[in-house]
Amino acid sequence: MTEVNQQRIAKNTLLLYVRMVLVMLVGLYTSSVIIDALGKVHYGIYDAVGGIVLMVSFVSSTMSGATQRYYSYEMGKNNPEELRKVFCLSFTVFVILTTIVILLAETAGLWFLNHKMDVDGNTEAAQWVFQFSIISFSMCVLRVPYEAMVVAKEKMKVYAYLSLFEVFASLGIAILMSHTYDDKNHRLILYAALMAGIQLITLLFYLTYCRLFYQECRFRFTMDKEKFKEIFAYAGWNMIGSCAGVFEKAGLNLLLNITFGPITSAARAVANKVNSTITQLNNNFFTAVRPQIYKSYAAGEIKDMHKLVCQSSRFSFFLLMILVLPIMLEMDFILPIWLKGRNVPELAGIFTKLMILEALLNCFTEPLASAAQATGNIRDYKLIIGGTFLLVLPISYIGLKFFNLPAESVFIVGVVLTVVNQIQRIWFAKKLVNLDILYFLRTVVLPVVIVSAVSISLSLAIRFWMMSIPFNYAWIGHAIVILASMFFVCLSFYIFGMVKSERKHAFEIVRSIIGSKKTDK
Repeated sequence: MTEVNQQRIAKNTLLLYVRMVLVMLVGLYTSSVIIDALGKVHYGIYDAVGGIVLMVSFVSSTMSGATQRYYSYEMGKNNPEELRKVFCLSFTVFVILTTIVILLAETAGLWFLNHKMDVDGNTEAAQWVFQFSIISFSMCVLRVPYEAMVVAKEKMKVYAYLSLFEVFASLGIAILMSHTYDDKNHRLILYAALMAGIQLITLLFYLTYCRLFYQECRFRFTMDKEKFKEIFAYAGWNMIGSCAGVFEKAGLNLLLNITFGPITSAARAVANKVNSTITQLNNNFFTAVRPQIYKSYAAGEIKDMHKLVCQSSRFSFFLLMILVLPIMLEMDFILPIWLKGRNVPELAGIFTKLMILEALLNCFTEPLASAAQATGNIRDYKLIIGGTFLLVLPISYIGLKFFNLPAESVFIVGVVLTVVNQIQRIWFAKKLVNLDILYFLRTVVLPVVIVSAVSISLSLAIRFWMMSIPFNYAWIGHAIVILASMFFVCLSFYIFGMVKSERKHAFEIVRSIIGSKKTDK
């Protein structure tokens, strides 16, 4: 891999990481404000009702992966005419898919909302939330061809600034909610409407930006049957994996809502907000890497692609571990502060810990999945990976219905199947792109295990020591444990998680970023 590509990846990664830390902090504060404004029940309704739309929206993430893969592949081949054709075909497909999803949501989704969900008597508000959630989803789907082009062109500043707009606009809406209607049903409806407005504004910006700066994004109806079939077939197999992810999230949320009611949905919503914020951090880190994996494969640079897959797997785990370890250790301290000492739903703590553990295990997913998807030969991959994870919902249903297992059992099932899926992904990377499994174990898994063991052991030792010394284990004790655990992750990562060349290169990248702010146009 060229020095230019390495520097571009590192700069984009640092930009997205810093931006995502800010987004995470603002997003978590926003959640605490909106939970306070809506209350546990209404926030649980918002999360559960939005989940119905999410269940039929898996087609958007399906085509998103397909679109970015084809964009990056054509760029790697340096083929601008084919890139324009792929954009036009993708946009046409997205319009069709949006129409299908709206029809499904307004029929099967609406029936499920009216006849199966427990909304604690707030039927009218739930129906309004459902309609605005459909609008939000439609805007998200239609912007994917444009957003995918920005990412494929590696214009991460634009992507980062739009994400910052979304999170600060959401914060403004959350604050507004505290000063509007006294009736929480009206607050809930207004909140859903304004969130849909954010998605509309974001779509219009992406559309305008891409039309102004990228000739290939000026839509003209094009029909290349062979290319259309190729993209649609690729997306069709992607559907299995997308559907599995939705079943884990929205499907389990609906199952918990039906089985335990909206209070448990609220606990899951709190946990999911923490988890999704952390997961976004990892996804945004990989956003800077994914186009290079696709382009390396298209250019025939397979060894460079292997190196990038292993490096990004290792670094994504450590970057996430820096934030996850202190949260796991001090969950009982952090949640009440985040939620302002009230509205902490029962089970929120254990739900959050299990979902964060699953997020950590999923750190290897994007690099390995992108390596497989770069080949375009994903039928067997998606059938086995997606099929395995589709077991989450039926296993959880059986456990809750017939064995009276506690609510947290559904997340334990997810953790176990995540481990199984990662083993399957490593095997498929070997099969599809000839990734050396021993090389992956030596350069990724072994450093991850060592750094985790060292940092967790030292952090627990500090925590037990702080709890044993004769003073009130209050703010000072919690702060010391949080800062010490972050320091231990960084130190063990530097010693055991990086090779000498990576340490040297990291210093060079930081120096170049500080010394030059003009290069990334």
